[in-house]
Amino acid sequence: MSLLTVQNLGFHYSGQPTLFSDLNCTLQPGQILTILGPNGVGKSTFLKCLMGILKPTSGSISLADQPLSQQSVRQRAQQVAYVPQHVPDPGSLTVSDYVVTGRTPYLPFSQTPGAQDYEKVQVALKEFGLGDYAQRRVNTLSGGQFQLITIAKALVQEPRLVILDEPTAALDFGRQRQVLKLIQSMAGHHFAVIHTTHNPNHAFMLGNTVGLFAPDGSFETGQPDELLTEERLRATYQTPLKLIYEPALKRTVCELL
Repeated sequence: MSLLTVQNLGFHYSGQPTLFSDLNCTLQPGQILTILGPNGVGKSTFLKCLMGILKPTSGSISLADQPLSQQSVRQRAQQVAYVPQHVPDPGSLTVSDYVVTGRTPYLPFSQTPGAQDYEKVQVALKEFGLGDYAQRRVNTLSGGQFQLITIAKALVQEPRLVILDEPTAALDFGRQRQVLKLIQSMAGHHFAVIHTTHNPNHAFMLGNTVGLFAPDGSFETGQPDELLTEERLRATYQTPLKLIYEPALKRTVCELL
């Protein structure tokens, strides 16, 4: 049974040309889908459709064999966690109090988080080496640190599917590697993970499945070594590049020319 099934999905904003149409994909527990594509082609819009934030103009989305449109916000939040590119400013909350809001889908109305919820927060923060940051104010963090605690907030939500929109965009090389390793770890614990990136090397590093948006809005999925050819990537990003197999890494790398 697929965790996520997307059939013939299409979307356009009112009065605007179609962003994408006839988009199809499936996702199993433990599977990673790395989505690549140029700016403005609809990657973030597609993710918002998967979350139920935007309503598709055609096609259907099913989560655990139930139409997404028939699930309540609470039901969706217990199964899917979403980390957008731009997160609203949480103000002067402590890191711990911000991350624990990921437990909201499991709390009865008006109930405050308990000790067990905060224990989950501490475990998630330690995953990123941020265990000592629990009592710091969120508004004192760097952009990269804030990105990491937002991902930690998604983890304490304990979803079945984690959706990350360009999670490495604000991070240095070391933190990027940390997030990619975390994605692999989540898949190893039977989370399904969808993330977007502009870096083809992330797809080659993670392996698994890649989805490629072409400039015309068409979408295709496959294995990175089969789908991400030089010809396709050059057409996608309109730039000269070279794919090189690196024996020391045992994988292909993408280099700009």
